[in-house]
Amino acid sequence: MTNQDSALILIVDDDDVTRIHLRQLMEHAGYRVVEARNGCEAIGVYTDLHPDMVLLDAIMPVMNGFTCCAQLQTFPDIQDTPILMITAAYEPADVERAFAVGAIDYITKPIQWLVLSHRICHLLAASRAIKQLRQQNQQAQLREAQIKIALEAARMGTWDWDIITNKITWSDNKEALFGLKPGSFDGKYETFLNCIHPQDRHFVNISITQAVQTDTECDVEFRIVLPDLSIRWLVSKGVVFRNAAGEAARMFGIVVDITKRKQAEAELRQSEERFQIITRATNDVIWDWDLLTNQVWWNQGVQTLFGYSLSQLNADLSWWYERIHPEDQPRIESDMWDAMNRAQQFWSNEYRFRCYDNSYADILDRAYIIYDQTGKPVRMIGAMMDITERKRVQAQLQWQNLRSQLFADITLKIRQSLQIDEILQTSVTEVQKLLHADRVLILQLRSNGKAITLKEAVVSGLATASDLEIINRATFDPMCLAKYAQGTIKVISNIDQEQANISIAYLQILQQLRVKAQISVPIFLQNQIWGLLVAHECAHPRQWNNWEIELFQQLADQIGIALAQSQILETETRQRQELSRSNEELQQFAFIASHDLQEPLRKIKTFSERLISNCGDALPAPASDYLERMQNAVVRMQTLIEDLLTLSRVTTRAQPSISVNLAQITQEVLSDLEVLIQQTGATIEVGDLPTIPADPLQMRQLMQNLIGNALKFHRPQMTPIVKIYSQYFHNQSDQFVVGLELCQIIIEDNGIGFEQKYSDRIFQIFQRLHGRQEYEGTGIGLTICRKIVERHFGKITAESKPGQGTKFFVTLPMNFPTEFLFLERDY
Repeated sequence: MTNQDSALILIVDDDDVTRIHLRQLMEHAGYRVVEARNGCEAIGVYTDLHPDMVLLDAIMPVMNGFTCCAQLQTFPDIQDTPILMITAAYEPADVERAFAVGAIDYITKPIQWLVLSHRICHLLAASRAIKQLRQQNQQAQLREAQIKIALEAARMGTWDWDIITNKITWSDNKEALFGLKPGSFDGKYETFLNCIHPQDRHFVNISITQAVQTDTECDVEFRIVLPDLSIRWLVSKGVVFRNAAGEAARMFGIVVDITKRKQAEAELRQSEERFQIITRATNDVIWDWDLLTNQVWWNQGVQTLFGYSLSQLNADLSWWYERIHPEDQPRIESDMWDAMNRAQQFWSNEYRFRCYDNSYADILDRAYIIYDQTGKPVRMIGAMMDITERKRVQAQLQWQNLRSQLFADITLKIRQSLQIDEILQTSVTEVQKLLHADRVLILQLRSNGKAITLKEAVVSGLATASDLEIINRATFDPMCLAKYAQGTIKVISNIDQEQANISIAYLQILQQLRVKAQISVPIFLQNQIWGLLVAHECAHPRQWNNWEIELFQQLADQIGIALAQSQILETETRQRQELSRSNEELQQFAFIASHDLQEPLRKIKTFSERLISNCGDALPAPASDYLERMQNAVVRMQTLIEDLLTLSRVTTRAQPSISVNLAQITQEVLSDLEVLIQQTGATIEVGDLPTIPADPLQMRQLMQNLIGNALKFHRPQMTPIVKIYSQYFHNQSDQFVVGLELCQIIIEDNGIGFEQKYSDRIFQIFQRLHGRQEYEGTGIGLTICRKIVERHFGKITAESKPGQGTKFFVTLPMNFPTEFLFLERDY
């Protein structure tokens, strides 16, 4: 071991003196040294540094040398690191134990440096030699395996032709290449020629003959025809060996199956042809960048799109990079290399590219990245698409969307209120902020030509027109008003330059207001001119662009719509107040009418009952019959009055909607109808019913009427069966608000039914399909049901067939949209 080797030696000893002394001697000898005081520290040092040799004391605290040596044997590379065990004295048991746990050699204390240095030198040399032999052996095995795999993968066969005897010997795998069974080749040259494709046979024979005659290497590609008539491509290489007389005696060579290569070459030619056709047919610029040579190929599209002729192009990448817009260059370069560093298959980006005329085109560049077997990018093929027009359209659409959003925002603010004063104030404030105008006014025009400044928004430090009272004292010219009434928009960009087109009176008003530019748009209410929306620029002239004028006109239209809605609200409010008053009077009338009508009926009923009880035996039979009919008529009249009162109270005594559990309401109704259910022997089946926003009393009335009808109109001699259930669906009908969540309550019975043509008639007041003698009732119950359902923004229908029962469908909303909060159905 020489100083130049500088091997790293780990000394493990709990004796500091011994350890330090050994370290000094070894470092003086040219070794690098690390230390450990016990076995645990030694394992840690070995894990971190992997020393070339270990001097290990056998007896140490914490972990002794034997245990440490045994644990070191578990490391994967310990076989290349000799371990020299140090013992206090020669003890055969300790020596055997040292060798058993993996030590290479041992030395006893006191240590003789000359002996130790020679042992270290020999052990390191032996370790290095063994390591080199192991590596050489592994490399030899690897080369042998690689050669074997290569021969098998290459589908290679060998042949040996004895020219003197004309006998050919083939290897087994060559027979397989020709599609022959092992041992079936007869060794004749003619048999070999007959296996070759007829079109290649003469060429192969000539090539072999020339090689024999000229003493050159034979290298020929040809096709063979297999027994199954399929074609296979082979390449054969052979060398001629001559005897002492200079005559050709033998020819030895190999044959390789190149069918896949030939197929790949054919596919590559077809692909190249398709690629060339595509590059000529497309409008895009096709490019092919060889990253190894930094050369770029361009198709003819570079002249079509950018105006550069192919002769003006440099083959390297710098020509392309220099024509990217300077602001885009860092981004594109970074993004492209980032894609390759992350081994992405595709790359795309947008940038600006300078054309031959120095204008810039917006480009969408997309590329496919090709990597070699090591993952290194070697080629990029891409296409540059001109998206300038698309970018222009996108920018225009974005601007239009921005304008639409601005218009929608200000329109929403204008129409959030239905109070005229708030509408007008919001309008001038928002328009002034949006257009950055110095002053915005809303003027209301009078029939006498006068104008009143209703609302105004001005920048700080500028006098308001209201304070100056200039406009309020002025009278508009009739011709000017007529033009406004026709929808004319008056735009003045520079008052000083357009004085000839402005009336003297109006010019004086503008000058007093220090106006330099103005735009005024008429506001229409119910197709009649109502006023003007005016904007002033006072600091300097202003060129109003088309979108500002268009936006100003649209805002004036929205103000007109908001004013119309406000008027409608005022009218509706007055109507509601009148309707509320009418309903109160109707309710009072209904109460009075019911009392006045009920009182005579009660007297008729009372006195008729007294006649029957006091004089019943003395009355003749016809008189008793008349009294009974009179009492029945009184009962029917009382029922009719009660039903009419119930119908009128659907709206006059309606309660605000709350959350109503229809399942609970139904159970309460069934409890009320318990006697009737027992009398008819009916079976009631109640399914899942929802909770909806509704008037609980009216929902109870609705369910009682529908279930009562199902029990009343049952078929004789048949047990009534009534089913009550629900289903949910999302509304798509025009009859309801789109997006409203609906539920459908279904009351189904097996009663007498009716003809479907009467499905509308049954909901009309006093309409009956059967006489009173068959089924009692007033013909108002289903009318009340319809009234209740419609008040809850719902719908009720019926399906029926005579003798097959009836289904009533009650469709009700499960949630009320915002606009329903402002509605109230009045009848």
